[in-house]
Amino acid sequence: MNLDTTIDIDLKGFFQWWGKELAFLAPKALRRQLRDRHGNVIFTPNGQGFDVVFYDDDGNTVTQRRIEPADIGHYQQLKNQYPAIEKAELVLRLPADHGLHKSVFLPAAAQENLQQVLGFELDRYTPFKMDHVYFSAILIGNTGYGQLQVLLIIAPKKRLDEPLALLETWGVRPRRVDYLPTTTDFPQYHNAYNLLPERYRQTGGTLRQSAHWLMSVLLLSLLFGVLVLPVWMEGQAVESLKTRIRQLEKQNQVVDAQQTEIDALRTETQRLIDTKRQAPALLPVLNELSNLLNDDTWLTHMQFSGQHMQIQGQSPAASALIAALETSEFFSNVSFVSPLTQDKVTGRERFQIGMDITMPASTDAVDGESASDRSANATSNGEDMPAGEAALEEEAAGE
Repeated sequence: MNLDTTIDIDLKGFFQWWGKELAFLAPKALRRQLRDRHGNVIFTPNGQGFDVVFYDDDGNTVTQRRIEPADIGHYQQLKNQYPAIEKAELVLRLPADHGLHKSVFLPAAAQENLQQVLGFELDRYTPFKMDHVYFSAILIGNTGYGQLQVLLIIAPKKRLDEPLALLETWGVRPRRVDYLPTTTDFPQYHNAYNLLPERYRQTGGTLRQSAHWLMSVLLLSLLFGVLVLPVWMEGQAVESLKTRIRQLEKQNQVVDAQQTEIDALRTETQRLIDTKRQAPALLPVLNELSNLLNDDTWLTHMQFSGQHMQIQGQSPAASALIAALETSEFFSNVSFVSPLTQDKVTGRERFQIGMDITMPASTDAVDGESASDRSANATSNGEDMPAGEAALEEEAAGE
């Protein structure tokens, strides 16, 4: 099969099969009420007479008789003995010598007008012409090579008209004519054709047929409501839940984005806190440096980066500053960065000293204390803080 293959759907055959399956599931009493006919009476020509067999709804043989043409009243006696025959379906079944059947193959294009095509081509497949026979065709299937397999059933008109005329004298009007070999060889198609001529076919009562179709439609509607409606409702419920889930997923995405932003802010805040904790506290360092330098020494430049500090200034005895700074726990690796020079104006020595900052453990407790708090504490304790030192501490606190 490829994409160009035409898929033929036999809707009529499908609904017939579906109806049989539904009827099989229905209670037997309900099936009897819905059916127009109950049982079958089969008339098979045998010589000049008929073999008559009465079957019930289950296919069991109720009675079997042979009726000769002269015994016109014998069939009436049979009906009186078995009143159910009145509601049975009357079928004329032709024996093997009254017709023939064969499989023929036609082009796929002939499916739309199967009966007409076979009528024109009948003399090619059989020794009869269309005007001399009654025929019917059953589509068996598609061979897959652009051909249709068709079952052709033929009965010469003379072979069929004579038994029909004889039955009509008895008051018997068959509803269907079939062919015994076809019924034996193809039992699945025994109801798929009817050789009965159009002039003998009966039309059922319009009211009864309408009631029958109405009951069938009602039954199908109830089955639809029982089988299909719950599935449809469940499908609608599932779709509603899917829509709700999609809405919740969108809300969750917004919440996740906000949570991600919060986590990023928390991480950045923690990084800043860790950086602050790792860096030396500037105010204790400046305070220690102010205490170590004498009043004759002043600073002109100070550079503080990471754990290292450089100071520049002038002092009467700059060489003594190294020893003074090394006595402090705050400073280590104290050394001159450049040679000492003499300032001709002031007479003092210019120096540039570099050192590493090491915070003593005793300053951790007061690390978080602000310069303004210490200034207020010093004032409340009666201590005097130099104006320059206070200004440096306030400036450092601002940074």
